[in-house]
Amino acid sequence: MNISAILPSVKRPSRYLGTEINARHKPWEQAEVRVAMIFPDLYEIGMSHLGLQILYGVLNDIDWCLADRAYCPDTDMEALMRSRHVPAWGLESQRPLGDFDILGFTLPYELCYANILTILDLAGIPLLASERMQGDWPLVLGGGSCSLNPEPVADFFDAVLTGDGEEAVHEIAQCVREWKQAGKGSRQELLEALSRIQGVYIPSFYSPVPGPSGFVVAEPLHPSAGIIRRRILPELHSFPAPQRPLVPFMQIVHDRLGLEIARGCTRGCRFCQAGVIYRPVRERPVEQILDMAADGIGKTGWDELSLLSLSTGDYSCLFPLIHELMQKQREQHVSISLPSLRVGTLTPEIMDEIRSVRKTGFTLAPEAGSERLRRVINKGITEEDLLETAAMAYAQGWSHMKLYFMVGLPSETLDDVRAIAELAQRVRAQGGSAGGRQGKKRQVTVSAGTFVPKPHTPFQWEKQIDVQESRERINLIRDELRTKAFKVKWHDPRQSYLEGVFSRGDRRLSGVILHAWESGARLDGWTDTMRPELYIKAGRELGVDLDAYLESRPLDSRLPWDHIASGVDDEYIRQELENALKEVYTADCRHGKCHKCGVCDFRDIRPVVFKNGKGEKCASATPVLSVEKGNRALSRHEKKREHGAGPRHFCRIRYSKTGASRFLGHLEMVHAFHRAARRAGIPLAYSRGFHPMPRVAFGQPLSLGMESLMEEAVMELSSPMSAQDIMDLLNGEMPQGLCVNDVMLSGKKIRVREPDISRYLIWLSGMEEAEVRAGVLEFEKTENFPVERERKGKKLVIDARKQVKRVWVAPGESGEEITHAEQQWLQGIRSDHEAGAGAVMVLELRKSEGPGLKPHEIAAAVTGCCPDMKPTELFSVMQV
Repeated sequence: MNISAILPSVKRPSRYLGTEINARHKPWEQAEVRVAMIFPDLYEIGMSHLGLQILYGVLNDIDWCLADRAYCPDTDMEALMRSRHVPAWGLESQRPLGDFDILGFTLPYELCYANILTILDLAGIPLLASERMQGDWPLVLGGGSCSLNPEPVADFFDAVLTGDGEEAVHEIAQCVREWKQAGKGSRQELLEALSRIQGVYIPSFYSPVPGPSGFVVAEPLHPSAGIIRRRILPELHSFPAPQRPLVPFMQIVHDRLGLEIARGCTRGCRFCQAGVIYRPVRERPVEQILDMAADGIGKTGWDELSLLSLSTGDYSCLFPLIHELMQKQREQHVSISLPSLRVGTLTPEIMDEIRSVRKTGFTLAPEAGSERLRRVINKGITEEDLLETAAMAYAQGWSHMKLYFMVGLPSETLDDVRAIAELAQRVRAQGGSAGGRQGKKRQVTVSAGTFVPKPHTPFQWEKQIDVQESRERINLIRDELRTKAFKVKWHDPRQSYLEGVFSRGDRRLSGVILHAWESGARLDGWTDTMRPELYIKAGRELGVDLDAYLESRPLDSRLPWDHIASGVDDEYIRQELENALKEVYTADCRHGKCHKCGVCDFRDIRPVVFKNGKGEKCASATPVLSVEKGNRALSRHEKKREHGAGPRHFCRIRYSKTGASRFLGHLEMVHAFHRAARRAGIPLAYSRGFHPMPRVAFGQPLSLGMESLMEEAVMELSSPMSAQDIMDLLNGEMPQGLCVNDVMLSGKKIRVREPDISRYLIWLSGMEEAEVRAGVLEFEKTENFPVERERKGKKLVIDARKQVKRVWVAPGESGEEITHAEQQWLQGIRSDHEAGAGAVMVLELRKSEGPGLKPHEIAAAVTGCCPDMKPTELFSVMQV
């Protein structure tokens, strides 16, 4: 497959390259089982999902198994793939998804369901599992948090894995391997073998039948069908983090190294599904986390790491861990970020460590505004706790606070909603009466979302408020906080509506999703593409009342997900609902008695808590210096003296940007360069301040899709190195297509040089040489050649004649030839275009003092091409 031929025509082509640092490119023919790990949303979301990276590493570490990745294409890429008949492919191998043995879909949230159909259809694979029973189709497997109620998408999947996947995916791959070795019997035989793996659900082995409450439930059809028990990994530390974490080129949602320090949470928040389906708590030992951090930073080049867990603040030795991490990573300018922390788990020492390298955001999640409602949801924090934490944060220098809340929680009143605004005001007041600039900068962001009742939680029987009610409550918060000191953000209630429908839905929704997808439903998690009306219309046409899924349900009714066991007993869930109505607090079992939720058997499955690596009580770490002393901000004069002390080391780097790297935007290329230098161990010098940045300067950005043999950057180093070492180390870590060709050292500050004359070689695909020569001849006859272009929303008329020094068609009539390197590039271009038809234009452009034209814009104007022609095959040689 020649993917590069279509990439110039799409947004953010780096999504589709598959050449990221640490991507695994295993030989296709040597693999016995080939798996495509698919995240059914855009790349920038999927690349931030740690679960997919973990399983990608687990499968690729098996000698006989190959794992590629795939993500849902954006709408522009989908349209292009359909128009050019390009099938969905695995990024690493660039093989069509239909060639794989297993398509493993992550099911992370309900609003990605339509994207599953987009990917299957683009791959040319039947959408319904029943249509794949005959023929040599890949096994379509689902897994992830939504697998605890897979019924809305059950008709699309051959099998669904419920629970932790580290051990189970190996067993599934082995099962497929044995089936293939036995000569690929019937698909039914494969499904029967898979059903014997704990945690694997085969939807076709169950019949959807109407239940007494009006919802469809699953009745066993097959002898092996029964209650599916969630797979639980007994010890998290037996599976370290991915040994080679994938490093994206584009900026993703969580653009940092993620380290899972614990899995599971027993705080018992009654709205939280994750707190049920990821029990019990399993921590990693401190020593393993430190090793994972050092190894991960060294292999990725990231300058930030995040400690991940459902409740990171509850990690038993959080402060000693952060202290040790900072001691080891501070010199590398690596900062630490934490997800929203539970109030009461933060200490001044932890805050001090976090801000010592780079001050990241500060987020708290009270969830409800009133004390009463926090008792109902078992949040277990008081207003006093929250205000005390906010005061500590302000005292440590934070000026921006973010608070998460939900509206529509069970028993919520309008007074509870107003309490959200009142609490936000009191949080901001904890900053004291600081005046002037510091006081004005203090801002509180209130983020509000609509509560969605989730399966397997104490609130699974509760009603969800409708879209109008949700808007009214969000507007009430906005009205109460209409000042510049507050910023209110909210999750679109229409998305919450769809999430609520799919969350507690039954198998009838498979037909609704399919019908809506056929009508154009795409990327429902994105507000600019979401179209909930398509689902409402589909439900109406199929006789399915979507609003009914949001209503409360009788406690004695059968639920669509009753055949999936989370491990938590139904009786415990019911008791927690009763406790909620009585506002009774259920304590965390880690710090008190066992509440007999049913997950642990205390033989194989039990809480695993590492305190100092030996299960002993954690000792206090050495206290860090106070903010006023060791972390005191340097004055402007101190910074100047410190930065100017001692010799300074600069190097000018000339590099080429060709092949796949031409699809990297300028910022993507800059990040790739920075991370390559960090992985290579180049001692970069950093700026000062709260957000230190590497002292690296680059030349003018190239247009996306343009290649170059002569790019330049200037780096400042904190210690000297030889030019050869710099070049060798960088080239050992550069991504495909970026290559350092020369390094020059200097003891004085130098700047990136911009050449007075730049030379460009342009391949004009599909154009006849005579046609291009005629355009060039007409151009040379004119004294002025005005070209209209739009810059920053304004239309400008620019004289191309002033910018062009020379232009000709190669080879020129007077003997002008192109260099050997340029000839090699042209051979590659012709090979990509197969037929090789096209003309070659050579441009020499003067440096433009004011607004200038890009080379492909001049080429388009000279030849009469479309003025919006992209630099699809543009080669730049900048002469200096």
